[in-house]
Formats: sequence, structure tokens, C-alpha cells
Amino acid sequence: MFRRNIIPILVLLLICSFIIKPATVSEGAFNGLKIWVTNIVPYLFPMSVLSNILLQYNFLYSLFGRMSFISEKILKNKYALIPFFISFVSGYPSGAMTVSTMAGYKRINENEANYLTVFANDCSFQFIAGAVAFSMLGNFNLYKYIALPHIIGAVLLSFLIKNESSANSSKGVRLKPVHFHNAFSSAIYKSVTGILSVGGVIVIFSVFSNFLNDSLSSAASAVSMGANVKDIIYSLLVGSLEITNGCSIISSSAFVPIEIKLVIINFLISFSGMSVIFQTIAVINEFNLDIKNYIFYKFIHGIISALLCITMLIFI
Repeated sequence: MFRRNIIPILVLLLICSFIIKPATVSEGAFNGLKIWVTNIVPYLFPMSVLSNILLQYNFLYSLFGRMSFISEKILKNKYALIPFFISFVSGYPSGAMTVSTMAGYKRINENEANYLTVFANDCSFQFIAGAVAFSMLGNFNLYKYIALPHIIGAVLLSFLIKNESSANSSKGVRLKPVHFHNAFSSAIYKSVTGILSVGGVIVIFSVFSNFLNDSLSSAASAVSMGANVKDIIYSLLVGSLEITNGCSIISSSAFVPIEIKLVIINFLISFSGMSVIFQTIAVINEFNLDIKNYIFYKFIHGIISALLCITMLIFI
């Protein structure tokens, strides 16, 4: 009985918490809106519109089809470079949005879509280099210790799950010619829908993150432990919920060595956090995402990236 009703019970408890602490809710919601307006809409929306337009024409598939020998050999899929590149430019969850669009146009089947979403939905280079390395850590040159493990980790992850799509590779169907105004209108509609869904997830998880911040601050003051241990645990817990706050917390710590900061940031960025995971779920509407499988492999991606970062720190 309790197990069947655990979700409604948890929601009711959250509503009661929101009523008790309206200031925390308001602060979290405004922070989420600020992140959405200043970081997501300016970068993700234009790229989403342009990529949606391109994906309605055969040209893009023909172009990458000519490079399929590279894509199939490394990433085990003919069109894998499309979402992989768009994700590298625009960041989470643009890779998932691209995969969903490709599935809607029957260029890939459901098995391929699940496979591609796991490793081709990644963090953008701009966030890694600009927001984390330059703004948070204060050293732009540190970007290579985050970007390289993240990208190489995604490629290695594709090898771990290569058999899931190779046996069921779809040939795809040639798209019918489309007028530009129709392609543009469709791209705007899909992009607005996707961006609004992402915004809703960011706001609600920002509220959750604010509550978690308050709870952890209270718990930290009551428990006696080293400041460096507190900062590490604090950043991991917050970052597992929302990566920007987690990266900011560990980066600003005065007690944690830079090497440990880089390892933790690598894990958080590659795992992506529950906020990004739910953003991914929100923008996928053309196929059934295997959510448990996706979360498991994103966790593995985080572990691989952290190990690669440790290797780089030892040998470079």
C-alpha cells in the first residue's frame, strides 16, 4: 500500500515544506529562472532552431553519411556525429533533443535513439571552459583537464554499449522535400516546446537544490568533520542534483586541493545531475527512453571521466 502511494506521499510532503518555507521556494524559483533566462535560452534556443531546420532536410544526413566510415568505426552508428557535435556546441540537453528529432523523422530506430542519447548528450565546451575553468576555478587553462576526460569518456562509453544498436541499425527513410517556411515554423514550435520543458525542470530542481542547501548547512554545523570533507560531501550531494551549484561549491572551497576539485567536477559534469536527467526526459517525445539504463550509464560516464582526469593529473 505504502509502496504504491510513495510518490503522492512525497509530493504532499514537498507541498507542506513549500508552505512552511515560502522564502526558500521563492529564492530557488528565481535562481532557476535566472539560470534559464541567462544561460539556457540565449545558447540552446538558437542552436535548437537551426539544428531542427537542418534535420528536416536530407542534406545533413547525406553529408554525415559520407563520413559514416568514421562515425561507424568510432561511435558505432552512422549518424552519431550529428547529436555529438550539436551537444558539444550547445550542451545539455541539446544532444537528446537532436536524437529525438532524428527518431521522429525515422532516420534512427528506438534502439539507436536510446544508444545515442546515452553518450551523445553531453556538456558543452563553452560551459566547461568559460563557466567552470575560467569563472569558477579562475584558470582557463584547466579546461583540458575537464573537457578531454568528458569527451573521451563519452567515446569510451559508446564502446561499452556498442552491441545495443549495432544489431538493429535502421536504414532510415529519405525525407520528402520541405519548403523553408514550413521547416522554420516546425523548428520554432519544437524548440519553444523543448525550451519551456527544460525551463520548468530547471526551476523546480532549483527549488529542490535550495532546500538541500539549507538542510546540508544545518547538518554541517551540527556534525564535526574537517572543512575539506564537508565541502567534498556538500558539493557531491548538491551537484548530483544540479551540476552548476555543485561545481560552484567545490570550486570556491578554500580547503580542497585543485586536483581533487578537478576530479569531482569531472564526475559531476559527466553524470550531469538529476536536473539535467529530467531535462533530457522532458525533451524526448519521439521514442521511449530507457530511463534506468540512461541514469546508470551517465553514472558510469562520471566514473570514467574522473578516472581519466586522475590519469592526466598523474602523467601530464
